[in-house]
Amino acid sequence: MSRSKLFKPIQVGNMFLNHRIVHAPMTRLRATDDGFVTELMTKYYTQRSCIPGSLLISDATFAGEKSGGYPNNPRCFTKEHAKAWIPVTNAIHRNKSYMFMQFWPLPGEIKDEYRNDIQRLKEIAYNDCPMDPVGLPAGVESFDTVQGINIYKKKYMSKQDIQEHIRDFVNAASLAIHVAKADGVELHQVNGFLLDRFVLGGFGNQCDPNYRGSVENRCRFALEVMEAVVQEIGQDKVGYRISPYSAWMEQIDSVETHIYLMKEISRRFPKLAYVHAIEPRQYWNGHMMLKSELNTSYLQNYWKGPFITAGGYDPGSAKEAADERGTLVAFGRQFIANPDLVYRIQYNLPLNPYNRSLFYAPKNPLGYIDYPFSQEYLYATKGKNNKHTQV
Repeated sequence: MSRSKLFKPIQVGNMFLNHRIVHAPMTRLRATDDGFVTELMTKYYTQRSCIPGSLLISDATFAGEKSGGYPNNPRCFTKEHAKAWIPVTNAIHRNKSYMFMQFWPLPGEIKDEYRNDIQRLKEIAYNDCPMDPVGLPAGVESFDTVQGINIYKKKYMSKQDIQEHIRDFVNAASLAIHVAKADGVELHQVNGFLLDRFVLGGFGNQCDPNYRGSVENRCRFALEVMEAVVQEIGQDKVGYRISPYSAWMEQIDSVETHIYLMKEISRRFPKLAYVHAIEPRQYWNGHMMLKSELNTSYLQNYWKGPFITAGGYDPGSAKEAADERGTLVAFGRQFIANPDLVYRIQYNLPLNPYNRSLFYAPKNPLGYIDYPFSQEYLYATKGKNNKHTQV
């Protein structure tokens, strides 16, 4: 049994976690075409919340009509969408675990000819995923293209457009907490999508002058979203996700920008539930996996609250991060393949391999709820009426 700090309890916001392994937010396309959560998703989250005191961050979820558009991706911007989440949150809470809902806006509005033709959009966006997807099931090569096709509207982002997005975030957060009964929400500023696009200067001069140019201006939208959502639901119910080493960062002042963000978050929102940062990707060289010498630890000099790190972790490196940096560690691919991942890591059990080809398989139970629990977990919980272990 592991004695790592990875299994030391920690308070995060208003949650009391029994360990520091977090279910990462992922795009897995198991919702209906119009974004309603399904029984399949409820089963998945029931399985993966089997260890009490776990934090699960939801599928990346659309917060508004302007920021969404992909079919089979969950939504939470109408009361009906929010109600569809209730079986998921109820299941997680019955397992004495917690759920934060992540809100994920696309980098822009989808053109009408794609939005109104679901099959055409699926053919572009749900093509074979590359070896290292960056948040979308398809290859994203610029702010405006998917699989080399420009599917987003070219438009000037006015102050009015920005305010509409902020209202969408606030509405979705309110629905998530008050209707869906989530424990909190995570705001997505990752991999060149909407908030990140502003932070990176991706709109250039095609946005309101107060939101471009200086670091302060580029971060204004993100901080205004945080302020509005915090006012609606409270600091301890809000997490914030960033990707300082995304490929989009290569040509800008990434370190300076994220230090500024951390300072502002610490000053304005000292009781924020957590900051969640994606590490540089590990990569293969022949048969060896190499770890980047860079990491996000420098941000912990400026944000002293709960810190989640994510990005290619295995059990050993996760324990190192928890022990050396005091962080929580988010798993994505390994959590898909191992519903009892927490138990397996704690007791040093082998992990099921994941099947990447089924990551983005709309409405498909295969590669989603059919991964087995370990025999050790099944034996330890025998007779405890754990219906979530039935696959």
